[in-house]
Amino acid sequence: MKRVLLILSEGFEEMEAVTPLDLLRRAGVEAVAASTGPGLVVAGGRGIKVQADRLLDDCLRETFDMLILPGGPGVDRLRKDIRVTELVRRSYAAGVPIAAICAAPVILADAGVAQSHAITSFPSREAELVPIAKAYLRDRVVVDGKVITSRGAGTAEEFALALVAYLEGPAAAETVRAQIVAR
Repeated sequence: MKRVLLILSEGFEEMEAVTPLDLLRRAGVEAVAASTGPGLVVAGGRGIKVQADRLLDDCLRETFDMLILPGGPGVDRLRKDIRVTELVRRSYAAGVPIAAICAAPVILADAGVAQSHAITSFPSREAELVPIAKAYLRDRVVVDGKVITSRGAGTAEEFALALVAYLEGPAAAETVRAQIVAR
């Protein structure tokens, strides 16, 4: 069974975290939500509280098949957390796919990953990423090698299905798409 780690920090965008967790779990992937804070309950940007599965510190030495970074107002907290930047660097160097949505691709830039890949992001982060990324696209989801990026909450379903397809194959993504009656 494949394992993914999704990092939650106060202010995360709820749709961008819960949708990938849900759809990956439907596909049979062990999707672990890890809190950067001292406790497991993390408040999203809209005040919805989500209980993480684990604390990030407890996951740092484990191996995962993908790392996922949701966006939202909490991205600046993630950017300032050296554990996150180092985990992105270390994971990328080890060949682990990195997925980031909304504002989170700025963390890929901070970690030196965006420079080698075509990416997308929330429109307000475009100006920051254009001079850094190998290419900046305005597509809803961009898959470039081991880097998967997406635009925002409105693309969370497409992003999550792209992650399922990446990890489990297109047939698995179509099965999940049918289960949720997605277009």
